[in-house]
Amino acid sequence: MFDCFFKKYYHLECPGCGMQRAFISLLNGDFLSSLHFNAALLPLIFTFSLMLLQLFLKTKKGGILIVFSFSITALTMFTQLISKWIF
Repeated sequence: MFDCFFKKYYHLECPGCGMQRAFISLLNGDFLSSLHFNAALLPLIFTFSLMLLQLFLKTKKGGILIVFSFSITALTMFTQLISKWIF
């Protein structure tokens, strides 16, 4: 697995830390471990899925859904990052 540049040089976890382990856990079917490693993986996958659908379907409100989904993903990443830094 790849080392995190931010963690290596600044000794703090970044918002993406644990994303690889979360993805591997999800592929192995271990949903709870995936959430433990990085809870933002599932909203991120959902956001990318919406983006791909919008590319092909080109719905009128697709952009609004993508922005909303991205906001939820960013909020999840930020909340998890703050909780890791505090605890």
